Amino acid sequence: MSTKKPVVVETYDEIVFPEPSEGFLARVQGHPAVTLPRLPAGFTLPPPVPVEDASKRKKGDTKDHALSQWFVNFSEADELLQLAAARQQVQAHIAKLRRQISLIDGQHQQLKSPSDQ
Repeated sequence: MSTKKPVVVETYDEIVFPEPSEGFLARVQGHPAVTLPRLPAGFTLPPPVPVEDASKRKKGDTKDHALSQWFVNFSEADELLQLAAARQQVQAHIAKLRRQISLIDGQHQQLKSPSDQ
């Protein structure tokens, strides 16, 4: 993976106070706005998607997303092929280790047998 690609993480937190006390509501409404740090120079965010367009878009559809160039293309078939290849490698390694254990056990038995006589 390239370190030149940005990591995009989006989160949304919402805290709902269904029936806040008057004192609490006054404190929240009277609190100054929180300022967030500015973006690095030369970096701009894509414009927000209008609400009506967002409702027409299918959930999970990233085809026309402004940051789609940074999305990883996923292929389930490729993933299955990689898993099958990895499984074959593991099975081959297990077979090799079993052969080595058999050889060691055989050598151990040969060394043990003459001394028992």
